[in-house]
Amino acid sequence: MSVFAGGYAGQILYVNLSEGSFQKKILERDFALKYIGGRGFSSKILWEELKPGVDPFSGENIVVLASGPLNGTPTPSASRLTVAAKSPLTGALGDANSGGYWAPELKYAGFDAIVVKGISPEPVYLWVEDGKAELRKAKHLWGLGIHAVGERLKEEIDDDTIHICAIGPGGENRVRFACVLTDGESAGGRCGIGAVMGAKRLKAVVVRGSRDVGIADPQRFKATLDLYRQTLEGEAWTETLRRLGTPNLVVHRQKLGIWGAKNFQRGTIEGWEKISGEAFREKFLHKVLGCMGCLVRCRRYSVISAGPLAPTYTKGPEYDTINGLGAKPYITDPAVILRAQYLCDDYGIDAQTAGSSIAMAMELYERGILKKEQVDGPELVFGNGEALLHFIEKISYRQGFGDLLAEGTKIMGERLNAGYYAIHVKGLEVDATDPRGYVTRALTYSVSTRGSCHLRGFPYIDEFITPEEAEVFFGTPAVSRLEALEGKGKMVAWSEDWVTLADLAGVCKFAWYRSRNFPMLIKRGLELMNEILAATTGLPFSPETLLRCGERVYNVEKLFNLREGFGRQADYPPQRFFNEEIPDGPAKGAKLSREEYDRVLDDYYEARGWDKKTGQPSQQKLRSLGLE
Repeated sequence: MSVFAGGYAGQILYVNLSEGSFQKKILERDFALKYIGGRGFSSKILWEELKPGVDPFSGENIVVLASGPLNGTPTPSASRLTVAAKSPLTGALGDANSGGYWAPELKYAGFDAIVVKGISPEPVYLWVEDGKAELRKAKHLWGLGIHAVGERLKEEIDDDTIHICAIGPGGENRVRFACVLTDGESAGGRCGIGAVMGAKRLKAVVVRGSRDVGIADPQRFKATLDLYRQTLEGEAWTETLRRLGTPNLVVHRQKLGIWGAKNFQRGTIEGWEKISGEAFREKFLHKVLGCMGCLVRCRRYSVISAGPLAPTYTKGPEYDTINGLGAKPYITDPAVILRAQYLCDDYGIDAQTAGSSIAMAMELYERGILKKEQVDGPELVFGNGEALLHFIEKISYRQGFGDLLAEGTKIMGERLNAGYYAIHVKGLEVDATDPRGYVTRALTYSVSTRGSCHLRGFPYIDEFITPEEAEVFFGTPAVSRLEALEGKGKMVAWSEDWVTLADLAGVCKFAWYRSRNFPMLIKRGLELMNEILAATTGLPFSPETLLRCGERVYNVEKLFNLREGFGRQADYPPQRFFNEEIPDGPAKGAKLSREEYDRVLDDYYEARGWDKKTGQPSQQKLRSLGLE
């Protein structure tokens, strides 16, 4: 029986694939208080249980699948799953986050997390149901795409209600950016966790449960939940997401000229209207979907019903898909983007890194660095949708030139002596936007503990915070001025601690932190979140202790990366962003200043309590967080 009054199942399942053995460990109260759940659990487990220098594809690497205490409760959008391991793409800490229904079902099945070690002698899948687990043969599933795996398992188990976390051929073939997908639709895309599962010969983890997730104080929980829902009603961002999903950002990126198109050679896209949120809604949208308990419902389900790529039925697109498979390789055919997303999902590879690797190769080809005889397939030039689709398949099976593309841009750059054109941080490709005109975005992408990531912090606060609010929270009104540098490092550090809470609790950030009103960010994302967590778990959380938990997790992740050799030198954006101006559009002329970046990085390290030369947390900082 769980020692918790609510929120937690109370145990973690350890699986040793080499031995075919299982162990259940009690979830300790102190562990939950310090790390809450989700990414907190996975990062701490990896830090404590992995030896330095482990080969990501060896049996010593660990895969963690972790839920948060709000998964399985009525909390809006409490659907997020964290999957983590040492990344084969970066060599640093790797984790990915996906929605859907899998994480809540894990709780119903009786576990807060699953920790997988070793390598199975043959392909297997893990079956978990109501506190029990077994390994089942999966040779008949090996080689199948994600969608076929789901159909086969539901037929085999004779239950359409099971929830499946699986890998595709990309994971089996150790594509360094292979991902895991839950229920065939929600991708834990970044960092290559699917490749680690493939190396372990673990095809899928299937869960089914009938247990309840308790609420420690139902009356307090309901009252807070009502207030939380009210904060979402009428929120402009929420309403936009309901109508267009994340592709609503297409207009914004074009308006600001920060697409990062053509492998970050352009800021805008000609013909961008064809891949806007409105265009996808009008021509391809079949229905609007939401993850478990979602009030926002940003997910799209699309259909290509005519043309050479018909019929294609796929989730999405997301803005990140449009960016990675559209802007970077400069594809403006919406059907090609949708088909490319479908293939990435079915083969189980991350769309963002796949598109980045192909876009980098396109630039190298056009510059003459890559020769025609080195590339087997359609001509590898920007705008060639046939080449994009062709090489997604070649990547997934590591065939021909696809074998090099499957390594990701960092290794491609090293092998081709063209590292300058690999646009990454710590080995993870820059996603979302071009940050050359926004030093806070460049800093957030660069100090992210999993490599470049626009979701590890919230660098947009300086766009809307008032001088008075900035003075109170960050010690200077200058934070409210976009052009100012003072206090920006502190702002980014605070936003990281705060944003991390969503990954710990298991909630979607789109229903939690998106607002252009700073007091609302504090109310919804800290004060009400604290009330919900305390009411759910019965643990003595407070806004201050929650922020301390976020800070503790970020420091654990920093320690992991330092142990693997990622010091201050790893916290810089690509050299192209310092050397080259954005050549077109509203952001024309923007580039980063090394002097200014060093200044905000120093400010960030100081706010964090880390040594400015090495990035090493001070003993005083570690002591204050209980990490000595």
